[in-house]
Amino acid sequence: MNQPTVTVVIPNWNGKDVISKCLDSLQAQSYKPNEIIVVENGSTDGSTEYIVKNFPKVKLIQEPVNLGFAGGVNVGIKAATSDYIWLFNNDAVAQKDCLAKLVATAVKTKADITSAVMLSADGKKIDSDGDVYTIYGFPYPRHRNLAASELPKQDEPIFAASGGASLYKASLFTDIGYFEESFFAYYEDVDLSMRAQLQKKSLWLSHNAIVLHATSHTSNKIPGFGREMAIRNSIYIFWRDLPKGVQGKVFWRFLCANWRLSLVSILKGHPYRVLRAHFTALFHTPQLLKARKEIQSTKKISAEQFLGLISRENPFKVLKSRQ
Repeated sequence: MNQPTVTVVIPNWNGKDVISKCLDSLQAQSYKPNEIIVVENGSTDGSTEYIVKNFPKVKLIQEPVNLGFAGGVNVGIKAATSDYIWLFNNDAVAQKDCLAKLVATAVKTKADITSAVMLSADGKKIDSDGDVYTIYGFPYPRHRNLAASELPKQDEPIFAASGGASLYKASLFTDIGYFEESFFAYYEDVDLSMRAQLQKKSLWLSHNAIVLHATSHTSNKIPGFGREMAIRNSIYIFWRDLPKGVQGKVFWRFLCANWRLSLVSILKGHPYRVLRAHFTALFHTPQLLKARKEIQSTKKISAEQFLGLISRENPFKVLKSRQ
């Protein structure tokens, strides 16, 4: 029986201190990837030389500048030659049978996107086991910061998958397009999952495919970066992906939530990043509306069906209660 082939794609920016454990875990998988591709996003910490010296079997694609997560993985996806693409963070480590379990779930459920479980680096808490999108206009990892014992006991459908350790059918990108590079980083995986939902694609969690993740290892190197991307890219999602009948129900909650995050970010000392997030989103309004027309004109579910897929929870209250 022919087994599906898998290409692993890892975007790397100044990850020399973590990439070794990541690649070691991938090369040790019981289900062997067809190829491992690292997309070098203009690193300046010696990552390129380190990978060439210590991981000669890894295919290295060097980019002169940082293309972000979205741009970086797109380069790798387009270079891949397999049935499936396993996107993987450079600060993550996979258990030995992780890929085998991902592929088994993908084949059994015929999923277009199959998410692994991402636990904290010590394995005690859930980092992500799928994302939800809320009526407040923000996504969040649905069980983040809960004890690992709270994980689902079986595979189950999810709304969105984290790009940090999820398996994608290669054919999906032909059907719905690649990651939107204007997002750069943050929520680009939710945007892709939402486009997949609009096309009635299948998204599943593989509940026992485990990855340990050093959360925000890369973004923490740039103070305020994560907040800027969350503010801006939540606006991008609102205009691109929400059907007309859903936008009206989300708008006022989203406006309040976005400005709440903006105010907190200003108080945290990042006023410039907040202003840049809003002005960049405003500047890109024509492109967002053009993309919206294309995305919504081909959707295969109704606004009512899409509304039924999103959460009514307040993401800020949920995450605060788990701190």
